[in-house]
Amino acid sequence: MRGQTLSPPHPEAAKILRAVHSSPKELPRVANPVVHTYLSLAAFYAADPARRGSRERDVGLFWRSRTDLSFRAAWVCDTGELYLFQHALGGRGGGSVRLLAPALGEEELERRLKGWEDVCGEEGSFEWLLARMGGGPVPGPPRRRFQRRADGRVLRLGGPAGAAA
Repeated sequence: MRGQTLSPPHPEAAKILRAVHSSPKELPRVANPVVHTYLSLAAFYAADPARRGSRERDVGLFWRSRTDLSFRAAWVCDTGELYLFQHALGGRGGGSVRLLAPALGEEELERRLKGWEDVCGEEGSFEWLLARMGGGPVPGPPRRRFQRRADGRVLRLGGPAGAAA
């Protein structure tokens, strides 16, 4: 990353990162935002021709669940659909697509997922995303284990002060 400048963190990143994520049993119940599951990305595109010709906006490449599943999220511009593509890591259900409801305009998507860049990639970030899309109470973000400093160094959080990873 030498020579590259890191963009400043999201304005609410500090607030988001200070929140403590409760255990899975204590997470608030929210309506399931998954309205349809497709067996593959090809089946998802085949179900609606408008999806095939549309541009997509990536909304996180590695949403991690607390059950070791991971997903890529993308928003289909022409239909306003947000879908999750489960990474195929040899596990059951890999490669499947979960379509989330409701269809959203880009402004509403950004409002619901404000701060997602600071959460995506952390264990439990998938549940955070589902809660945001379900419109219910949003759990605090998952605990971060590492933090990237402006100088590019990665620090381990919760360890000895100043300990570099």
